Amino acid sequence: MSTTYAPPRPRTRPSRNPSNRRARPPAPRRAPRPSPRRLPMDPRLRDRRVSVLREAGRRRLRRVVWVLGTMAVAAAATGIVVSPILDVNQIAVIGVDGAHADEVRTATGVERGEALLLVDTGTATERVETLAWVEHVEISRELPGTLRVRITPRFPVAWRATDAGTIELIDRRGIAVTTTPTMPAGLPELQAGSPAEVRAAAQVASALGSELAPRVARVIVESGWGRLWLHSGEEVRLGDVHRELGSKLRAAVAILETLAGATVNYLSVEVPSAPTTG
Repeated sequence: MSTTYAPPRPRTRPSRNPSNRRARPPAPRRAPRPSPRRLPMDPRLRDRRVSVLREAGRRRLRRVVWVLGTMAVAAAATGIVVSPILDVNQIAVIGVDGAHADEVRTATGVERGEALLLVDTGTATERVETLAWVEHVEISRELPGTLRVRITPRFPVAWRATDAGTIELIDRRGIAVTTTPTMPAGLPELQAGSPAEVRAAAQVASALGSELAPRVARVIVESGWGRLWLHSGEEVRLGDVHRELGSKLRAAVAILETLAGATVNYLSVEVPSAPTTG
């Protein structure tokens, strides 16, 4: 049986001839809008508008100038602060010298070469005040490169033996200034128990004055009552050291000058207006 092959029939496509398409009616043409007629601007309004625009421009310019000026001033100030011209060149200590001055310089915590205007004087003052022998500190800057430290030291007015076998130098407030292994010359010894009695004895020692202090070897305070032992062996009884201390000491000086070397066992100035001897 024979098979006859027939080639495929080509598919017809619609013609793309524009003439076969359905014609569209042309869009209606819109009439042109009449351009609005510009009316002439009033010269006064035009001048006002120009003035407003100029003023706005000036304000913007002033803001820009202010910002740039502020930045320039800040940069210049920073440069001056950190400039080597204003570094700490020296730490001048007033009130003490020698080893004590060196101790103060170390206590400030300030090094040479630091920016002087950035030194924290409050912190430096607190550090120096931790020194036992310092009573008051005042730190100031002195341009171009000096840090000035003014010290009011605690001066010892007496000495006191400790349980450790050392000698404490005591100031007028009863505070130990420093310790020393030997008894200092020219200062009286304090004999007192409680801290309050130590303070009272120190106040007596600081009030002795130049005429009486060289004669006193020991200041004793017990229960608020004070006595002085002189190098010559006499005892001066002061009574209550919290009352009329200055008058009592002046009376003691006057009586001792009146005695002119006469030997007595004691001199009582508990009532300064009526001293007695025995």
